[in-house]
Amino acid sequence: PWGRASAAEDLGVLLAGSRDHVDDGAAIEALDRALEGYQQIGALRDAARIRARLRRLGVRRRHWTQSERPLSGWSSLTETERNVAALAAQGLTNPQVATQMFVSPHTVKFHLRQVFRKLGIASRVELARLATEHASESPAEGLSQGPRP
Repeated sequence: PWGRASAAEDLGVLLAGSRDHVDDGAAIEALDRALEGYQQIGALRDAARIRARLRRLGVRRRHWTQSERPLSGWSSLTETERNVAALAAQGLTNPQVATQMFVSPHTVKFHLRQVFRKLGIASRVELARLATEHASESPAEGLSQGPRP
């Protein structure tokens, strides 16, 4: 399954790279097949990369689900917000976090604003301190370690 998804991705990249852009529809179809394949096998980083490729072609694909969360505190953070917070708490810059997560630095900035609001903080220093405290208080529920490299 991963090989089929990877082949579909390669085809999509090849078609999207054509000079005349006549094949954008075919490229999007191939990348959609790749996205579906990666999602079915749980290859989250590969799926994120495909969504980034699709965005460059002007296509946005939702990848989140709604769930009931408190309005503030660690449990209010979405998985993406936890990932952004974990990487930022490690000292990575917004562009570095963006590269790791296959999103734009503007998206990272947005998620950090949400994290700061939900945790009632105003700086990365406070985020790092709270992340360390939170990890020591609840190691089983600790701050997500972020996406794997």
